[in-house]
Amino acid sequence: MKRNNIRSGVIIVCLLGITACLLVLIPQIRRIIIKITEQFLIGHELRDHAKWHEILFRVSGIGSIFLGQFLFCFLFVDYKKHLIYMNNEIRRFIRKDIGNAILLTFGLYTFAIIGIIRADFLYQDDLGRTMYGYRGWDNWSRYISNYLAVFIHTDTRITDISPLPQIIAALFIAIAGVLLVYIISDGKITKTACFLALPIGLSPYFLECISYKFDAPYMALSILASIVPFLFMRNYIVFSVSSIVSLLIMCMTYQASSGIYIIIVIMLCFKAWNEQKETNGKIIRFAAISALSYCASMMFFRLFLMKSVDSYISTEIYPIHKFFPSVVNNLISYMMCVNTDFGFIWKFLLFILCLTFIITSVLLTKKNKIAALTLSFTAVTTMCLMSFGIYVMLVKPMFVPRTMYGFGVFIACITVYLSNFPKKVVLLPAVLLCWCFFVFSFTYGNVLSEQKRYERFRTEILLHDLSTLFPGKTEEPLLVKVVNSIGYEPSTQNISMHNPVIYRLVPINLGIAWVWSNIFLAEYYNFSLQRDENMEEDGLKEIFNSYYHTIKSDGRKILVILK
Repeated sequence: MKRNNIRSGVIIVCLLGITACLLVLIPQIRRIIIKITEQFLIGHELRDHAKWHEILFRVSGIGSIFLGQFLFCFLFVDYKKHLIYMNNEIRRFIRKDIGNAILLTFGLYTFAIIGIIRADFLYQDDLGRTMYGYRGWDNWSRYISNYLAVFIHTDTRITDISPLPQIIAALFIAIAGVLLVYIISDGKITKTACFLALPIGLSPYFLECISYKFDAPYMALSILASIVPFLFMRNYIVFSVSSIVSLLIMCMTYQASSGIYIIIVIMLCFKAWNEQKETNGKIIRFAAISALSYCASMMFFRLFLMKSVDSYISTEIYPIHKFFPSVVNNLISYMMCVNTDFGFIWKFLLFILCLTFIITSVLLTKKNKIAALTLSFTAVTTMCLMSFGIYVMLVKPMFVPRTMYGFGVFIACITVYLSNFPKKVVLLPAVLLCWCFFVFSFTYGNVLSEQKRYERFRTEILLHDLSTLFPGKTEEPLLVKVVNSIGYEPSTQNISMHNPVIYRLVPINLGIAWVWSNIFLAEYYNFSLQRDENMEEDGLKEIFNSYYHTIKSDGRKILVILK
């Protein structure tokens, strides 16, 4: 009797909550709530009504969906059975040898990024966060990053605690790599497979993520969140729920991981078909559940959690009549970036790797050879294209390296898949490509160190000349505009001959205007300068000329022309 009363009470509370949330979705109801709040609760008018309308809409939407899902599970799902299943799967993964595998992979990642850590390079946004202590990830709908930063930095005002965030990122990536091996290799974990999973974190694209002293752990967490649901793929209900939750975590940490889930689904479906481990019906059901879970999480995020942005990237998606040709153009642009970034050796090894995957799949198949050839080629192509995630659908996508690390996960999926082939000779291109990425991580770290030294040298020379020309402190800061840039130091130019991606990885912080340019010049040395990129150059006279720069000024405005 008592149990029935509790059950009835839970149902009534959920229904009332869902009703209330649905009512708040109506604009007139939200307007009434805001007026009541202003008149009876706070006693003054709220500043931004549109913002509060948006907040109420999102909260009510999230609340109605959460309560609806909870009520459905409460009434129709044997949640105890599913919790036991989840516990068993986690226990099966966390066994005695898993610690050694994670420790080995973590050690490899930490060793590989030691050059980046040693460089102590303030990478792009790090410049602002180091100076001002802001977080600001919530402006990009990365709410989990915003809150986790408080925990990691032990304060709402964050400070530079490197290399701790980068070490945490290496741990997350190590767990993600071992988990990927566990999933693709049907529970088997070998040292070779763990090494072959290194492109997840050591592809040149993710190296940019590791370079961020503040962002790195949350970018790595988004990768881990994209892989975790596949631990429960034998139970469709648990898999679907965990997929939706994990993908929302991914969206609220770093959205560039949005293609990873799709890549793994394609790989698992192809593997199951090729090895005839599952019936076609089960494979299609798994793919359909994965697709529905992915779409549900993306729609939920877009409707209730995502903040609209229109700056150097836009959250706007192409309209239907332009959608497909525009997506194709974006995919071509991404592939052209990869083609430009990778040197001949990397591209050759990648081509041989993909070719080996196709040939191996045909040799291993228990299906028709022609069908295996066709599907293996289709799988490779689709995984490659899907690695760029939802960015391909945006009107203004980002083509910077840190948004393209899904390509490294695509490579890792292929290399780990090949590790299961009995004849280990097929691993040669995989091992060589992983070794190339491993070595390149040291090169990149050393280049950051040299670029930092060169940048400081040029900045200090310029400030010395400015302090000589303008020795007295003024009440108003001097206005400065910088033309041209200092360029790259010699080792970067040398490396770029065979690894062109280095130009896109190493930022130039003293030069023509971009969001973080010249911040060292204007703010880090306590010299009274203020950047003015709109300065008119008429009336400025040349007052100094040297090997490195020319300075023009009228006494208040300063134009620096770098050489």
